[in-house]
Amino acid sequence: MNSPPIYSTTFASLLDTDTVAEATRRMLGDRVSDLPVVDASGALIGLFRLEALFAALLPKAALLGDGLADLAFVPDTLGQLRERMREIEHHPVRDFAVMPEHVVHPDTTPLQAILLLHHGANNIPVVAPGSRKLVGMISARDVLAALS
Repeated sequence: MNSPPIYSTTFASLLDTDTVAEATRRMLGDRVSDLPVVDASGALIGLFRLEALFAALLPKAALLGDGLADLAFVPDTLGQLRERMREIEHHPVRDFAVMPEHVVHPDTTPLQAILLLHHGANNIPVVAPGSRKLVGMISARDVLAALS
């Protein structure tokens, strides 16, 4: 008997032409910290992650080399950060998409998916074999649901 897949085939995603503002609205609404970004054909471009958004808001010096561990000396206010956010909110998400470290296929074993999640993957894109077409996403929540 074939068991159902460990991944979800219904998931939120962004088109590569969607804006940062749309992405943040979707992230807040869906309560997620990253979303897959696809092109018009459904091919995976990467993930829009909060880390990439936050990096765009930080001073460049904080990102060089090992970066700065403490920015308490920088007097930026929440208002100034909102201004920086407004400067990038109309940019397309493709400018911020990063290819995840792990991409799997529909035949990836549940144990392999759990191993990747254990090693720090947050959401794992599932792509069709021989292509970049996004067909699903694996999250810790999906695994817990499959195990329950």
